[in-house]
Amino acid sequence: MELPTKIEPETTDLPTTLQWRLERKSHGRLDCVDARGQRHADVDVLRAFPISAPNDAVALIAADGSELVWIETLTVIDPAVRAMLEAELASREFLPVIRSIESVSDGEPTEWHVITDRGATRFKVAHADDILCQSDSGAFITDTFGVRYRIPNAMDLDPDSRRRFEKSL
Repeated sequence: MELPTKIEPETTDLPTTLQWRLERKSHGRLDCVDARGQRHADVDVLRAFPISAPNDAVALIAADGSELVWIETLTVIDPAVRAMLEAELASREFLPVIRSIESVSDGEPTEWHVITDRGATRFKVAHADDILCQSDSGAFITDTFGVRYRIPNAMDLDPDSRRRFEKSL
């Protein structure tokens, strides 16, 4: 599948296009075939702004770390390729979303019992400093193993969960 993408937008007023395609290999990784027909094996897919702009600014990165393709927005690409990219991003961006907070222990470290979009889980938070509140009422919580959990908007939590969250700050 050939798709246009804008590259080096700062050097010209007109978008430059590069023809490329993605292929999923039997081992599960993606290969990118560029306009010259050169195959780049095991490319990485990275979002520039995974939280604030999840549908914008995605890069395909070669094994040597060089950027192969810059995609301004996922909304303009072919749905089949978009699905491939989104599946790849989902597999590498493990960020469970907290739906409710069942309990939070007193003291430090605190033990949290939560329901996430991936099911029920328990984790420990070493310090209140490991809870990062955002200006949009969202929050990120990092457990003692470095796993990050997300609350998109604390105001959307049920009243008991919201009370437990606010008490833990």
